[in-house]
Amino acid sequence: MTIINLNNQSLNHEYNANSSLDSIIDKIQLDSNGTEIITKIEVDGISVSNEDENTVCSKAISNFNTINFQTKTSVELAYEALDSCTEYINILIEKIQLVSLNFLDNKVVEANAEFAEIIELLDLLVQLITKVNKTIHSQIDIKYQKSETIKRLEIHLLSVLKALIPAKEKNDIIMLCDLLEYELVDNLIQWKIKAIPELKKMKTN
Repeated sequence: MTIINLNNQSLNHEYNANSSLDSIIDKIQLDSNGTEIITKIEVDGISVSNEDENTVCSKAISNFNTINFQTKTSVELAYEALDSCTEYINILIEKIQLVSLNFLDNKVVEANAEFAEIIELLDLLVQLITKVNKTIHSQIDIKYQKSETIKRLEIHLLSVLKALIPAKEKNDIIMLCDLLEYELVDNLIQWKIKAIPELKKMKTN
């Protein structure tokens, strides 16, 4: 008989051997009313990768000896994302320093490609923090609104980005590098030491 566990609790009584793995996933998600997200599936001690998920999940559970599901709430994932943001920002700062060096060394092709990547990564960072902020507020029954810290940092970031574009178009390398190395890096450090800790503090509220 296949042993099925959800967060270390048995689900065997809810399914028969002909049930597909997909049907179990659907029921877990339905039962949680969207508050729980499956973060890991193991079959016979092996984690199911994203690439293998479609193939494995279409099979009947009788094909496996053990199936383990792990879930987390959206708010748990939000706080985990905040932990990851610090490292994400550190990587961004390294990329900014590298693109600045490449502009100064007149490595235009490399610098332009890196510059475009940095702009995209900055946009993703702001989107992530906004989504995390909304999730945290929704779970603790506080009406969502951006904190003054986040508003201020977003406004500053936007002003830096607006200044970067004309500097780049004019090929003003000194201005461009100053904006990258000082204004932009300082903004990111403020996200790391002010905005992220501020959101983390809400975990105890």
